[in-house]
Amino acid sequence: MSNRHLPNWLDAYLIYTAESESPKAFHLWVGASVIGGALERQTYFDMGYFTLYPNLYIILVAPPGRCKKSTAMRIGRKQLGSVPGIKFTTDSISRERLIQDLSQAFKDGQSAMTAYSSEFATLLTTSGMDMVVFLTDIYDCPSEWAHKTKSGGTNTIKSPFLNLIGGTTPDWMARAMPLDTVGIGLTSRIIFVYEDTPRIKPPFPKLSPAQKELEKLLIEDLVKISMISGEYTFSDEAKDWYEKWYVTRDEDKTLSDPRLSGYSERKPQHLIKLAMIMQASQDDNTEISLDTLLQTVEMLSSAESKMPKVFAFVGKNPLNADIEAALSVILHQPEGASRSELLNMFRHSVRKDELMEVLDTLVDGKNIILKGDGRYYGVR
Repeated sequence: MSNRHLPNWLDAYLIYTAESESPKAFHLWVGASVIGGALERQTYFDMGYFTLYPNLYIILVAPPGRCKKSTAMRIGRKQLGSVPGIKFTTDSISRERLIQDLSQAFKDGQSAMTAYSSEFATLLTTSGMDMVVFLTDIYDCPSEWAHKTKSGGTNTIKSPFLNLIGGTTPDWMARAMPLDTVGIGLTSRIIFVYEDTPRIKPPFPKLSPAQKELEKLLIEDLVKISMISGEYTFSDEAKDWYEKWYVTRDEDKTLSDPRLSGYSERKPQHLIKLAMIMQASQDDNTEISLDTLLQTVEMLSSAESKMPKVFAFVGKNPLNADIEAALSVILHQPEGASRSELLNMFRHSVRKDELMEVLDTLVDGKNIILKGDGRYYGVR
């Protein structure tokens, strides 16, 4: 019998954040990261040859200045920071400092930290490929990770656990992630959550008395979640479903984009990690039910449907960015947009012949249609 206040922590967290302009999906995934950070390395799922822990790499992606990624992350950080013993990295940190912080964080049999990076670009560019390689290595939570310093010494991280959530923009992904690096290594370990439309909320949001009380209950229950320990397993029903899903998952056309092939291969691990978190959101039982597993699949599938937009600007076509920008403009014009209107909007970035190529590409791809009134309309 659970002694929690709330039947489902994530559901309650969404109610608590309902007045925020940040999209609901951002708060949902921030909430998942919060639970993962609270569980740390004391819970796990035995995969035979390796062990899965509930750490996630989640990157919120939105066009510049939209959807308040940092706001959603700050709310989650405040919640997780209320749990005794939780350690955080600084927003902008070098690989060397991150290694040092993790090696010094050892306590109760683990070196656990959560990284909040409001500008994921800054986290990566501080140490370049060295940081990419380190984040890739440490994601799998090895029993020990060692690094030789320039001075000849060795930094050793015992039982590392790094939970990461950050924010970025599609155009930065294009600049920082060359086409031949997308889908492999680090990016295959990241769950990208894309949104481009903020919720319409009052300019000065106020929490209701019920929401203020809910904040306290969320913190108290999160502390209880942080005390869960032991091995997670599937119920018999969940195991049967997972085995059937595992052998047929390649039939899922949602991940047909070749840039998501690496993520697709790693999806079973993402699913189990997130399922542990979803179960912990509900109760202290370490047996993952079929209902929980199905909810987890739905949550992942929702994020995956928009993942291709994260890499929209990544590729060899120099007009990729303009194609995506024009599509976004047309989709947000319920009365359509004429050729002259679009030409005026994009005259600083494309020539007339390039704009026509952009529009023809979108029409041929059935993303937009040209009607008899001479205006382009988005296909939803």
